[in-house]
Amino acid sequence: MKCAITGALSYSGRYLAASLLSKGHDVVNLSRRGVPIAPEPLSAPQARALGTHRVRLDFNDVDAMARSLEGCNVLFSTYWVRFADRGANPHSIAAANCARLWEAAKRAGVQKIVMASHTRTSVDSPFPYIAGKAKAEAALRASGVNYAIVRPCGIFGDSAQESILMNNAAWVLRRSPLFLLAGDGSHRFQPVHVRDIAALMEELGTSLETSGEELDACGPDSPTSLELFTKLRDASGGPARIAAAGPLLSTATITALTKPIDWVTGDTLLDADDLDLLTSGLTVADAPDDPRIKARRSLFAWIEAQGRDLGRSYVSSVERY
Repeated sequence: MKCAITGALSYSGRYLAASLLSKGHDVVNLSRRGVPIAPEPLSAPQARALGTHRVRLDFNDVDAMARSLEGCNVLFSTYWVRFADRGANPHSIAAANCARLWEAAKRAGVQKIVMASHTRTSVDSPFPYIAGKAKAEAALRASGVNYAIVRPCGIFGDSAQESILMNNAAWVLRRSPLFLLAGDGSHRFQPVHVRDIAALMEELGTSLETSGEELDACGPDSPTSLELFTKLRDASGGPARIAAAGPLLSTATITALTKPIDWVTGDTLLDADDLDLLTSGLTVADAPDDPRIKARRSLFAWIEAQGRDLGRSYVSSVERY
């Protein structure tokens, strides 16, 4: 089977590519990236081949994208845009680009498209990220191509350095005397291990005759923010006192208080909507009783295993994305 992956040398795409290659499938790397963000789980020859023969997508040229997809049986899309030029909405850009990519796949005769989206999407969401994902989903459903959608709300990986949210939170917990939580700290977050979302995408993508699967890609642990960041602090050995801001400080104020960290790191620790999304109730599985979820890797066990490495150095999301 010939499989196209957006970002086969990036995060979840790298694990998906390694698994598909190990089973004898051909992989087309749709990406500007020529070097993997981390070597494992790809072998050195696999990484070199994917980097050398990568295909840069021109979202303004659907015909050219279609030619890049010719002969592919399945398209796996982990594509999104986090940062855009000042004044532009990166999520609207990403949704429009996805619609063009779906059209290119259809013209090329791709038999199935698997999209990585987000939990609990809706086109009328007040969050541009969630609404953008929902618009890309709607275009996929209307494309006429067999499809599947997987819904993570966050991903953690084999190493601390891969897991930007967890690692950079631990970085702050190691260096700050105080770590403020939005609201009362009771909001839940249910991320998935990167190997588990890659396995789910592979399972759905290699079932070419089925269509319409829309499944949560969440792990078995759904801690509150107080539980999550307390575990991160304890595992990494940080000194921070963790306190819920309650109604005294808005999410916008807490985000503004992180700006000195951005000045030091040259990064964006929190986007404007990050805390609002994490306190929205949208970062948990829609079907928590799905037996697939219970069988996946534990976030709590991962934090314990990675604790001494979490937060030792900062990982720039601007450089990553």
